[in-house]
Amino acid sequence: MKLRAAAALLVSGFLGLGLAAGARQEPRFEGDRIDVSLATVVARVVDTWGAPVLDLKPEDFRVRAGKVEIPVAAVDWFSGEEPPPPPLVEPPEAGEEAPAPPVPRPSRLVVFFVQADLNPTRIGGQLRLRPHTRGLLDTLPPGDRVAVVSYDSHLKLRQDFTQDHEKVHAALDRAMLYSPEDEIAPEGPESLAGHFDVAAARRAATPERALELTARALAPFPGEKTLIFLGWGLGRFGGGGVDMVPAYGPAVRALAAARASVFVLDVTSADYHSLEVGLQNVADATGGIYLKTFRLPGLATRTLAKTISGFYVITLDAAQLPSAKGPLRIELRDGKRGTVIARPARIR
Repeated sequence: MKLRAAAALLVSGFLGLGLAAGARQEPRFEGDRIDVSLATVVARVVDTWGAPVLDLKPEDFRVRAGKVEIPVAAVDWFSGEEPPPPPLVEPPEAGEEAPAPPVPRPSRLVVFFVQADLNPTRIGGQLRLRPHTRGLLDTLPPGDRVAVVSYDSHLKLRQDFTQDHEKVHAALDRAMLYSPEDEIAPEGPESLAGHFDVAAARRAATPERALELTARALAPFPGEKTLIFLGWGLGRFGGGGVDMVPAYGPAVRALAAARASVFVLDVTSADYHSLEVGLQNVADATGGIYLKTFRLPGLATRTLAKTISGFYVITLDAAQLPSAKGPLRIELRDGKRGTVIARPARIR
């Protein structure tokens, strides 16, 4: 029964349906809304345990802005898995044009953000999660490129984008233990170091500011990015509850501009703590999810691995956009089961 209760607690945090220690508190934050003018939106659709719901069609989605329903023109599924090999074809006859070579799958970009702290309830959680983090790394397709940054006294780049999981795991260890700053030279076209503002990183006084600077370094790269946040809290706790610090708003806007979703693994050794509100908030605001790791760290990392394995790109009927205005809501129609996870947006 204890195992089942712990699993329910983890999943309730993931789905945002409530917490065992009481109703979820919304942090106080006054910030700008994120507007969209494009006709495509990214969404993940998952079941209770984070596994993607596959084979959805345009007619399975209901998209609304305010009171206006926007027809869905197309739905495309993108996954990190290698595509199937192209079918064998006969060599072209004389005078015939040879078929075009297959387009290589672009590498996905994944960043681990480690929020370090030597407090026993926090560093203990990081160490407890360590073998499961390695398991999470092993679920990533070989073509994915992974980087590591950390925040302790300031933001540090620990590992540039690489496909070498041994280097990534070693960088995660250095990040947890307040090791000296790494000197990383940019390598290749997909280099986080090439866009990383070292001077600003050394001045970063909050994890929220560190998130903003990480997002700005990611912004020049095309496509969706995955940011895995191994941390213990955001915001500031006071007599009136949890407040988001001024640096939070710019961080969320920078993450949206970089097309980066934050997937939180809360490392705190507790069933509930005040600053988890900020972690839940940044996940909700960027189209990610929040998971606890205290009771069932392996379940948390397996759930996350399934959730980040792919996403849908939903193409809206652009002709209907001028008549729509307001917050964008994406739901599954009756008869389809699953939770839609998308970055909050508003049609101008």
